[in-house]
Amino acid sequence: MFNLNIFFSILENAALLLALVYVYSLSSTHQRKVASFLWQFLMGGLIGTIGVVIMIDPLVNQQEALFDARSVVLCLSGLFFGAIPTLLATIIMALYRFHLGGVAVWIGIFMLVSSGLIGLVWRQFRHNKLDQISYREFFIFGIVVHVISLLWLFLLPYEQALQAISNVLFPILVILPLFTMVIGHLLVKIEFYDRNIQVKLQEDFLFKNQFDIGNIGIAITTKTKYWLKVNPYLCRMFGYTEKELTSLTWPELTHPDDLNKDLLLFDKMANGELDEYETDKRFIAKDGSIVYTHMTVACRRHVQDNTFLVIAGFLDITQQKQSQQALLQSKEHLALVLDSSELGAWDWDVVSDRISVNQYSADILGCSIEDLNLHPELWFNAIRSRDKFKFLRSINEMVKGRCISQRVEYLLTDLKGVSHWILQTGKVVDIDDRGKPLRVCGTHSDITDIKQVEDSLSIATSVYQNSSEAMSVFTTKGILVDSNPAFSLITGFSKEDVQGKHLRMFETDLQPKRFYQQLRKQLNREGHWHGEVWMQRKNGENYLILLTINSIIQTKSQTAQFVALFSDITEKKQTEEFIWRQANYDALTGLPNRRMLLSFLNQEILLSERQDNHFALMFLDLDYFKEINDSLGHDMGDVLLLDTADRLKKCVRENDLVARLGGDEFTIVLTNLADFNGVARVAQQILKTLAEPYILGDQIAHISGSIGITLFPDDAKTTDTLLKNADQAMYTSKSSGRNRFNYFTPAMQDHAQKRIMLIQDLKVAIIQHQFELYYQPIVDVNNKQVTKAEALIRWRHPTMGLIPPADFISIAEDTGMIIDIGNWVFYQACKQAAQWKTQFNCDVQISINKSPVEFRNESTDIEGWLKHMSQLALPTKNICIEITENLLFNIEPNVEAKLLAYRKAGMQMSLDDFGTGYSSLPYLKKFSVNYLKIDQCFVNNLAAGSNDLCLCEAMIVMAHKLGMKVIAEGVETENQRRLLTLVGCDYAQGYLFSHALCRDDFEQQYLMATQEHKRISNSQLLT
Repeated sequence: MFNLNIFFSILENAALLLALVYVYSLSSTHQRKVASFLWQFLMGGLIGTIGVVIMIDPLVNQQEALFDARSVVLCLSGLFFGAIPTLLATIIMALYRFHLGGVAVWIGIFMLVSSGLIGLVWRQFRHNKLDQISYREFFIFGIVVHVISLLWLFLLPYEQALQAISNVLFPILVILPLFTMVIGHLLVKIEFYDRNIQVKLQEDFLFKNQFDIGNIGIAITTKTKYWLKVNPYLCRMFGYTEKELTSLTWPELTHPDDLNKDLLLFDKMANGELDEYETDKRFIAKDGSIVYTHMTVACRRHVQDNTFLVIAGFLDITQQKQSQQALLQSKEHLALVLDSSELGAWDWDVVSDRISVNQYSADILGCSIEDLNLHPELWFNAIRSRDKFKFLRSINEMVKGRCISQRVEYLLTDLKGVSHWILQTGKVVDIDDRGKPLRVCGTHSDITDIKQVEDSLSIATSVYQNSSEAMSVFTTKGILVDSNPAFSLITGFSKEDVQGKHLRMFETDLQPKRFYQQLRKQLNREGHWHGEVWMQRKNGENYLILLTINSIIQTKSQTAQFVALFSDITEKKQTEEFIWRQANYDALTGLPNRRMLLSFLNQEILLSERQDNHFALMFLDLDYFKEINDSLGHDMGDVLLLDTADRLKKCVRENDLVARLGGDEFTIVLTNLADFNGVARVAQQILKTLAEPYILGDQIAHISGSIGITLFPDDAKTTDTLLKNADQAMYTSKSSGRNRFNYFTPAMQDHAQKRIMLIQDLKVAIIQHQFELYYQPIVDVNNKQVTKAEALIRWRHPTMGLIPPADFISIAEDTGMIIDIGNWVFYQACKQAAQWKTQFNCDVQISINKSPVEFRNESTDIEGWLKHMSQLALPTKNICIEITENLLFNIEPNVEAKLLAYRKAGMQMSLDDFGTGYSSLPYLKKFSVNYLKIDQCFVNNLAAGSNDLCLCEAMIVMAHKLGMKVIAEGVETENQRRLLTLVGCDYAQGYLFSHALCRDDFEQQYLMATQEHKRISNSQLLT
């Protein structure tokens, strides 16, 4: 229990602890840090004595274990006094405790030792920075010390230890830690006060020392701006005595340009906004010179009387400033020189790794100088990748001291994507004691133009040496100076053969002397020449060259030499001539072709207009040439065309033109005619010449020609119109019976125009299906039954009405539109036959005419036709294909294949107009023709005992012998029908029975009647 005795013991312990504070205050901070052994021994004795006195009257005596403030003394001794005083004090107290004796003697000694050790350890932990220890830390420190002290009690028997701890817990863990906190804080205050005194003494010493003998100017002033005190260095700096300076204010000596800035800063400091400031400032010395200073200004305020002193330090930087100005001026001069010489400059501080450049370097890269100085890596990044290693290696050589200069070329791409060749030079301008560079300066040169010139020269040299074209250099007098390898290759002369020789050695007789004279005159007058020249090789061979000569102009505009460039164009010329001939002449006959004819006509029109002359244009087409070509073969056809070309050339003059347009078409131009009287004679002579027999191998052939003639300028004045007129006139000759000539007339033009319009309308008719099929019955002459019909096409024109096939089929064949028309006829006939079969229950065989053009066309789709008939469920025998006899003459393989395909499919075939064409008897059996149609020319004049009747009978007998039926065409009288029946004819068609009928009329007249007849017959049979 806490009693009054404990209270008095606490007061005694507290008083003795204050004695410790007094002992600590006897020594200065400096003494404690550098104390001698004697002083430390003395301090240890005093502390130990204080501890013994405390132990005489303990705070608590429990189980002979003494508890008092000696633990506080020892732990604070370790913390503030150090190892030696603490060790000595611990020994003194331990001896005294041992002297007291008792059961807990060793526990007491252990408490003493642990308290001192904890203080020493805490001191080490704090690194001697004791003035930073707070109240809280002191209290924790006391708790730690006394908790460990209590733990020593467990060396007693356990129950005794617990009893003892419970009795002393409050004073040990509360009072003694509070003592530790209070006494510790007092010791810190003493430490702090002592240190401040030492610092002030040191500052005063340093200030006094610096003020009197320092190498900077120092002045003390007040708000009045008068200098109260100045040091000797400041007097020397400004050239005044101390007395003179203290009679002046500092604004009086300040340079006017710097005064406002300094006054502003001074006022801010006077108002408490600043405590100190630094600035560069100029003063005017007594002799009028300007003194540059770096000034540091600070103030000390006295709160009590609201006054302050200003202390200013002045560092003389005049020499530095002058050096900077000189350097700046030098840099400006250097920059001016660099800018005028278009050189970039760079300056590298190796130590700080800062690089600065001038404006020209920034211009090269295409950025601002600020950006490049702030980001020098922009320059390195712009260097071409493969040049970066070379660049870094040259820098590295200088940095490592292996060389003192740099010279490197690299390609740099600026920020706009433009490439520049850069020559960078550098030199070490400052090194350290070990020879390592501190500063490197250099230049950037844009050598792009130089590089381009070098590249151009290199390319020019390479071209000169490796060109496939010959090059040579010669003087104005024609003396050869130099030549390249191609020159030797083309001419056969080596460089040594021609060097120093005159150009005359290459001249040839193919070029007249006057030509060379004119060439030299033009060279001297204009300085260049270009054209084709014949030359002679070393072996005497002549060859043609394309030559270009240019002069080399010297600085003073004097022509000193010529450069000749040439290539051998002999073979090229021959090739061009061959190509030109191929393009302008017919390959077979050697006559001019259409291209050359057009060119000749254009020139002849211009010439005739200029000279007021006339000329005639003839169009010639050979009659029956195709038949001869097909029967005798293309080789014999070519022989015939060659012979025709020779015959035509013999019929005209040399200045006239004979041309072949292609196939069997020729043109003749009779030029320079005073009148047209002789044109007919020439045309007649041509027809006469063509009528002569042609010897084609072992065969003799006869042909004729159809000629159309047009006259210039009477009929037309343009090439196109002349050609069109002649073609129309020739077409008229053809249609008029062949082997004749016709002059162009306007009526021909009208006919041609109508034909063109008909062609256009026919195209529309095919698209819009303007066609109709009419059906002419084919009658069985024995029973007068109609089981067959010939389909005849009609064109129902929107404006011209019904047009018969004779008016448009030939045009369709000429233009190829017959293919589409023939397909339409086939599909329509199939559709109609299938419909009649279904509607009237009768098989009507429809015959359709197929043009030879259709058979020769490769696109005819027989498979498609058969598929269509199959879809209609129409037997193939219901369609009969009518062909002409001429188709079988010299039959072509593709035509033969199609005929066989028709037969194989089961279609029947009819040979139309039999007896009017070439003999086709060998093919009748081969293709299994089903019907022969006797041409109406044999029927027209049919009479008993006539030759026509004999011929008809012969054809019928032959057909029957070959297993064919016979159809007679053009039967118009009953007598004709009777005679044909008598000689065995099977079928007949003609106006005697009916003309071609439309579908409805044909159905009404024949199919319905037949159906009714069958119905009546069947009913009679049933009855």
